[in-house]
Amino acid sequence: MDACPGMNELSCGDWLERNSSLEVRESWARARQSMETPTDWSRASGCCFACRAVVLWKVPEGVDPMQPNIREQILCSRCGCNARVRTALALLREAVNAQTMPNIYVTEQATETYVWVQRNFGGNVQGSEFAADAGARETLTDYLQSIGGHGKVQFEDVTRLTFADSTFDGILSLDVLEHVPDYTQALREFVRVLKPGGTLVATFPFTDGADTILRARVTPGGEIEHILEPEYHGDPISGGVLCFNHFGWDVLQVARAAGFSSVRMTMPRPADSAAWYGLWTLIAVR
Repeated sequence: MDACPGMNELSCGDWLERNSSLEVRESWARARQSMETPTDWSRASGCCFACRAVVLWKVPEGVDPMQPNIREQILCSRCGCNARVRTALALLREAVNAQTMPNIYVTEQATETYVWVQRNFGGNVQGSEFAADAGARETLTDYLQSIGGHGKVQFEDVTRLTFADSTFDGILSLDVLEHVPDYTQALREFVRVLKPGGTLVATFPFTDGADTILRARVTPGGEIEHILEPEYHGDPISGGVLCFNHFGWDVLQVARAAGFSSVRMTMPRPADSAAWYGLWTLIAVR
C-alpha cells in the first residue's frame, strides 16, 4: 500500500486559544462542508496514521456506510482501528519516537488495540484491566492470547497504580478517564509513573466547550449520585461502565494542576484521514 504523510496537527493550549483560533473555525467549516457531500465509507480510502499507509476504509456490519459515527465507526481495513484510536496511536508513536526501547503503559489490555501496541512498539509494553477478580483476569488473559497478544492480564486501579515512580516514557489511555470518579487523582498517578519528559496520550468524551459536564459523582458515603441521565459505555468485563464526565477544555487546567508541565489538545486536520473536526486528543507531558 502507498505510504502517507505524517499527521498535520492542529493544537490549542486552552479554551481561549481554541475559541479565538481562525484555524479551528476554518477546520470546522471544512468538516461541515464535507459532511454535506454523501460518502460511502465502505468504498472510500484515506490515510491511516497508525499504519502510515493509504488504506481502504470499512464500517462495522449493520452500520449505514453513508452515515457512520466519524469517531468510532470508520475503520482501517488493515489494522481495524477507528479514527479515535488511529489518531491516538500516531500521537503516541510521535511522543516516544526518540526512545529506542520505550516503556509504555496502556490503561487496557484485553483489546486489539493493546495487541497492536505490543506488535508495533519495540519496547516494554504493559497494560492492565480494572478486574480485581482473579477468575475474570484469567478469562481476559485467554481472550488476549486468542487475539494474538502475550502475557497475563494485570489488575490496576489508575488512581492507585502499583508501578514505581518515573517508570514509563508514554501512557496511552483510550476512553477510560470518564469512568473514573476521581480522575484528578488518576492524572496525578500518571504524572508520578511517567519519566520526566514522558507523555500521556488520552482520549475521552469531549464537549469542545469550556466546561466539563458532570454526569455522576460518588458521595462521601460511597454512593453514586446521578446528576444527569445515567450513561453507560461498552466494556469487555461488565458489559457497561458508568460515565461520570464529559470533559471540556477545563480538563487542561486540571492536568496542569496535577503536575504536567505541557498540556494541549490536538487533532488531525486532513479530511482524507477520515478524522474530521472534533477528534481532539489530550497530550500532556510531565
